[in-house]
Amino acid sequence: MGIMMNKIKYLILILVLIITLIGCNNENTEQAVTSEDELIKEYLQKNYSEIDLKDENEFKDLEIMDSDLKGKEIFFTAEMHGVKANAELEMKFLKYFKEKADFKYYLLENSYSNAHFINKYLDTGDIQILEEMYEPLKGTFAWNKDGYNHWKKLYEYNKSLPKSKKIKVIGVDIEHSTANAYKFLLDVLPKKEIPEQIKESVENIQNTFDKIDSPRDKRAFETSLKLQKDIIKKESIYKEYLDENFSEFKLVNKNIIYSFEAYEHQDNQINWNNTRDKMIYENFKCIQQELPKGKYYGQWGMSHTYQNPHNDVKWFASYLNEEDSLFKDEILTIVYNYDDCNQMLPLKGGSYDNNDFSFIFPEIKETNNLIDNDFNIYKLNSDGTPFSDIKMSPDFNNDKLEESMLEFFQYIVAIRNSKATEPLKNVEIK
Repeated sequence: MGIMMNKIKYLILILVLIITLIGCNNENTEQAVTSEDELIKEYLQKNYSEIDLKDENEFKDLEIMDSDLKGKEIFFTAEMHGVKANAELEMKFLKYFKEKADFKYYLLENSYSNAHFINKYLDTGDIQILEEMYEPLKGTFAWNKDGYNHWKKLYEYNKSLPKSKKIKVIGVDIEHSTANAYKFLLDVLPKKEIPEQIKESVENIQNTFDKIDSPRDKRAFETSLKLQKDIIKKESIYKEYLDENFSEFKLVNKNIIYSFEAYEHQDNQINWNNTRDKMIYENFKCIQQELPKGKYYGQWGMSHTYQNPHNDVKWFASYLNEEDSLFKDEILTIVYNYDDCNQMLPLKGGSYDNNDFSFIFPEIKETNNLIDNDFNIYKLNSDGTPFSDIKMSPDFNNDKLEESMLEFFQYIVAIRNSKATEPLKNVEIK
């Protein structure tokens, strides 16, 4: 009996020790997590600046970025579409990067044809050019008041710059609107007689344009395929006829075809994004080699600016940051996060709705909650940063990628309480 009691006491003692060890281990884990959270919070509180959007010409609030500008050739700000604050921040950053880095090219998540008409508007101030370019954009995120008024503000700003400093808009996206793309093809045709060998193909551009009744009109695709074959077959004739406009004419026609090929994948987001962003990069390479050297700034949808593949997609900036790229390690990315905001959303049929919208990294939210200002920029790459060890999350769940957050972007702007942008109305662009 005594032996049995000793065994029971011994087992109870072992059990108590195990429970104690588990409890200590859990406590140590909790302390480690708490310690890591406190370290992140302490770092962010020392490496942030409150952004003042009331004065877009004052850059003291963005001086936190000054030390990162040297050696960079491409500057990205990254948004989630449909939020009013996006356009306000875009103009602020545009002026900052112009002042501090003197970028030359405004790199758009937009087509080459749309950029062509924006440049014509910036050169002339003819508002009708802008109005006509916007007309086919109904039903998209781009059909909004803040985006439209942004170009008017840019016109005034660009007008104030000396000729050698003026900004040129560059569009590298596929042609989402066949109407604007075909309008471009017509706009760059020379005012001279068409050579007989290509007359039928060139005149068919106008015939097709007159019949376009949807963003991706099948007739436009068929005409562009025929035109592409004719250009390949009779390239020297097209070159002589189009002269300096040949390369861009060929590029836009190719991007009409690209658009139809890309939209075949629109039901599968991974395939759609991989297809589109590869095409965007190919367009950029084609355009960039024709341009005089200069730096670039652009505000894009967030994922396009990620400097590493993410969610099984190789994004535009991932291509730019590859080992064989001219721009490897020469990109600076600032992504926007949103807390308690509203977002405009396009609906089928061309109407719009507003939704409550939050999209903020948990590592940022806890610190940002302690700050009253609604617009704060956080520098993630200072000495001693914990963000070089914090793994990137694919979609804000508990999964983590192999790469750290710093391998995707270097700054985060936390936006709080922004309204949604508003859709345009016809009367507002007439």
